[in-house]
Amino acid sequence: MDPTDPTQVPSLADIVDPKTLDEVCRALHDLFDLPVRVFATDGKLLVETTHTPPLCHAFNKIEKGRSACTATREGIKRARPRVNETVEVVCPMGLRYEISPVMFQGSSLGKVVLGPYLPAGLDEIPAEALAVAPELDPAAFGDKLAAMRRMTATNLARIATAIRAILEVVLFSGASAHVTSEMHIAAIRESYRDIMEKNRKLEEMNERMKEFDRLRSSFLATVSHELRTPLTSIIGYSDMLAEGIAGELLAEQKQFVETIKAKGDELLKLIGAILDFSQIDTGHITLQSTEVDPAELVRAAVGRKQHLADRRGVQLSVDLPADLPVVSLDPDIIGKALENLVENAVKFSLPGGVVRVSARIAPADSADGAEDGFGFVLMARPDMLEINVEDHGIGVPDADQERIFAPFTQADNSSTREHGGAGLGLAIVKHYVEAHGGRVHVRSHVNEGSAFSIRLPVVRD
Repeated sequence: MDPTDPTQVPSLADIVDPKTLDEVCRALHDLFDLPVRVFATDGKLLVETTHTPPLCHAFNKIEKGRSACTATREGIKRARPRVNETVEVVCPMGLRYEISPVMFQGSSLGKVVLGPYLPAGLDEIPAEALAVAPELDPAAFGDKLAAMRRMTATNLARIATAIRAILEVVLFSGASAHVTSEMHIAAIRESYRDIMEKNRKLEEMNERMKEFDRLRSSFLATVSHELRTPLTSIIGYSDMLAEGIAGELLAEQKQFVETIKAKGDELLKLIGAILDFSQIDTGHITLQSTEVDPAELVRAAVGRKQHLADRRGVQLSVDLPADLPVVSLDPDIIGKALENLVENAVKFSLPGGVVRVSARIAPADSADGAEDGFGFVLMARPDMLEINVEDHGIGVPDADQERIFAPFTQADNSSTREHGGAGLGLAIVKHYVEAHGGRVHVRSHVNEGSAFSIRLPVVRD
């Protein structure tokens, strides 16, 4: 809400202290034995006076029942009752929720939800619940259904009217305090306008900085592309010279040519990383998702880095279960991310070390997720494909474990650092994985090694 515009409709949280509103609703719950929830217009839960009933808790333990309950809760959250209108939402178990608008001075500030309650006359498990979850035990659920609060339409209407009347009194009292607050805000309006003007100038500067970043990214992409074309020719001719196409070379000459080719390959790889990052930076990445066998994807990415591991004297170990499901993702994008992680692990491992690449399906229960106002997860979370790349190399200090995912950053940024690179590999990995709705984690200890994990959502039919 703009504090300098008194014509703006205040929010419910502006008018009523959330703690006071909570105490009032709990008193109403105790008085009428009916659960009460209050939502703001943006869908935020302000008050909840109930816990999950045993019937709902048992139904949610059934997978299809949980999905049906999630749909019911989302329907309640989406409901937008108009003035003098109530909306009724019915769950598959036959429980009812009555939704009414919270009105003040002709404007809707949110909604109040009464329920769940059991309508009079419903004495057995509804057919809809059995259709959703055929494995449901009617006898066991019948006892829990009988324990629910029953309510006739007449009693519900009386209670709803009483609750709305009490809330109107609370809103009127809160509005008086709100008007007083607005008068104080008006007294500092001129200072606020000065701040807004300064903010406007800062926004203009920010826009200029964004334009500069865009031009920088475009310049990097153009220069990298122009460098890659002649560099590819240099590498190609070096290959032909090393193979003796232009005539046999002496051993020393062949060594020099192979050095030219190796350095050219390093430079080409660096240019490729800059091009990849410039595409990310300018938002030109388009995912081409397809059904992929994750085991084949991992083996292919590791195989492409086998030559690097051989040169470093590092052993690559792949540990994949036999029952990994097919997943939908962009194989080129995720393949590049895996290659970057494997190459990093090899580069920072000591000769004779082992880099282990493994994969598993992490169940949804182990993932993080916010809860909605009903004490349940807001959406059913998918299982995650977790791919781990572990090494026993130099490790990353605790203080650097966050910033190593920033572009052009390495744990050792000194000019005398032992390991080369532009510091783009992990930044590219992070962007590629997050573009798929996934996450990247690192666990590391100095001189003990690092374990990088990427988690990608598994969307099943």
